[in-house]
Amino acid sequence: MDNIEDKILEALKELERWQNREIKVKKRLERNDADISELDRIKEQITHYEGLLQDMKKKISSTDVSRTIFRSSNQ
Repeated sequence: MDNIEDKILEALKELERWQNREIKVKKRLERNDADISELDRIKEQITHYEGLLQDMKKKISSTDVSRTIFRSSNQ
């Protein structure tokens, strides 16, 4: 089961990375220093990783989900 946990942790990291990028691009958009299409692409990636995480979560038990969440908070 460690393999799916590692994949979930990696997906969580990617989701967080895209969410942080979204914040930065929104700030740049406020300064007219970015293109709205960049934000659209970022939102697509966020949606992708959220869906991926939901699918992964369905594959493991609730105990495994709790353990994975605990592991992610300790990194």
